[in-house]
Amino acid sequence: MSQYKTYLLVMLMSGVGAFLLAPLAIRLAFRWGAVDIPNARKVHAKPMPRMGGVAVFLGFCLPWIALYFIDNPVTSTFRDFEKRFAALLGASTAMFLLGIFDDIKGADAPKKLVIQILAAIGLWSGGVRIEDLALPWGQSFDLGWFSLPITVLWVVGVTNAINLLDGIDGLVSGVTAVMALSLGIINILTGNILIALLTLSLAGACLGFLPYNHSPARIFLGDTGSLTIGMILAGIGIMSLYHEGRQTAGPLLSVPMILFGLPLFDTVRVMAQRALRGKSIFEADKNHVHHRLLEMGMNHRQAAWTLYAVAAGLGATAILLSQLERGRQLIFSAIFAALAAGMYAVWRLRLRDRFLDDADDPPGS
Repeated sequence: MSQYKTYLLVMLMSGVGAFLLAPLAIRLAFRWGAVDIPNARKVHAKPMPRMGGVAVFLGFCLPWIALYFIDNPVTSTFRDFEKRFAALLGASTAMFLLGIFDDIKGADAPKKLVIQILAAIGLWSGGVRIEDLALPWGQSFDLGWFSLPITVLWVVGVTNAINLLDGIDGLVSGVTAVMALSLGIINILTGNILIALLTLSLAGACLGFLPYNHSPARIFLGDTGSLTIGMILAGIGIMSLYHEGRQTAGPLLSVPMILFGLPLFDTVRVMAQRALRGKSIFEADKNHVHHRLLEMGMNHRQAAWTLYAVAAGLGATAILLSQLERGRQLIFSAIFAALAAGMYAVWRLRLRDRFLDDADDPPGS
């Protein structure tokens, strides 16, 4: 019972901390000039402070101090993994500082990419690394020296996917809370105490910040928040799903691909379309899934809650999949992939029909 009390305490402390720190983040953003000005690509109509990540990151960090004053099996396990936690905290702090600089001064994509790669290498050096992958027939494949590039690819991919998903009020904070809670449940069920603590702390911080970020938002996460959250999620995902043969990833990486499916799919889809049009994959546009939902007539709240529901469905599927034996995981993964592909095809057809109907309407009708 003390274990679950500690989990609850961590989540409450991070949530209350983020909620109380949000007004400070708003004041700092206006004082330091970290303000998002509306333009043709943006979906907001007035200048908005964009350093909400200050509240989320500090809220996330708050419980870790308290754990040193509590003595139980949960806190003892946490102290046994201090090196990996320090690596995650160091990489996240690098993203936090990069995000503050970007929100105030602006940083181009290549510079941000270099810092992300260096942070990912730091994670790998600290023991947060993808070392093996599960094969469909139940064995694991040792990555050997490929561990470093695969780890860097995962970390940079997830970090940027979360960053690119941050396009409407409350989307990233809400989706992250759902994903983190799903990861928390997976790790509580498998007895992975450290990752359960990390995920619940992240979920609490995002939920505490959400009242200030949900539509109509009073502050944006900014890169301070989205880059930091992306790095934390990427590191937690490695420690939770891949590390040291304890992976629950199942065949074909089904659990992580499903759990992180929304941001990863959106990023891959958008970048592929940019490349096919001959544009830079880093060029901003309004082709993300949340933009499409807004074009279909949804408002910010409706679009955000639609994607919360998608994230919750993916999270529930990942939880179920992590509890199945490998043979059933493979069958379930194939069924899920077929259903997801069918639903996406239907959505694309509805989107196309919507635009065709709008084109057929005479002006002023």
